[in-house]
Amino acid sequence: MRATYLFLLCSLLVPIVVCANNLPNFLTADSDKEYRATINHLRGLLPKNGIAEILPGLASPYSLLDVHPTKFTSAEDKNDFANFNLGVMSNAIFKADPNFVTSLPNRVLCNQTSCRNQRVKAINKLLIQQDVIRDFFKDNVDITIVQQSDDKVFRVNNAFFTPAGIIQYQPSAVAGFVPSGDATFFNNVTNIEACDLCSTRSAKVRDIMAKHHVAAMVKESDGVINIVFEGISNNHWGVKLSDNSDVKPVKGQPNALGYPYDDVIAITPTVIDYQTN
Repeated sequence: MRATYLFLLCSLLVPIVVCANNLPNFLTADSDKEYRATINHLRGLLPKNGIAEILPGLASPYSLLDVHPTKFTSAEDKNDFANFNLGVMSNAIFKADPNFVTSLPNRVLCNQTSCRNQRVKAINKLLIQQDVIRDFFKDNVDITIVQQSDDKVFRVNNAFFTPAGIIQYQPSAVAGFVPSGDATFFNNVTNIEACDLCSTRSAKVRDIMAKHHVAAMVKESDGVINIVFEGISNNHWGVKLSDNSDVKPVKGQPNALGYPYDDVIAITPTVIDYQTN
């Protein structure tokens, strides 16, 4: 959670992203405009000054407030932006107490044997379904992200499904923000062309996610399936499923999102329990 508190203070002192009349190193004038558009869009979707306790759910991995700069190339910039984004979201939408926000990583992070063992047990239960999960991503190559809050609120790729309708996002032009201010609203799935029958095709794997309390499943560019059980900002824990024992997390190195691996436990050569921080 490095630099979170500094970024949070900046967001509390001045509107949205400008601190001391300067942009953070990872934002340009153009990407700043894109981020402001994203914030304004998200403000329009959510109740003003909402209850802060719902922030962890809305900002969980790949959920609505977990904005990703998909065109950033620097791992450090991606990591710093994750911290910054949580601080901005907590203030711009929730007016949350800074102490509450900075305490959120403690709900996720684990550095003791007892909680590690509990995580391994949860992973082993999920692994009973690993063939189903692997086959899903092999059979549905156009689906790379599945996120679920509950059975009626979920995400497939860049489409967010809710009982009120579906929001399809295009990555912003410069930073590639998703969600972004470039959103299209649909009343039903028949009008979505970006991913044909995504909600139907992902139903079985989403059932598995609900049963095992998984926040998101992502097929990464190296072919690894990243299963995120829980997370906030750059603090995630989960399991990586790989077909190649040479492709695995390394403690201290960044993952695909730029978040450094803080803990790595090999359950098998191709199944790795991990934590980022």
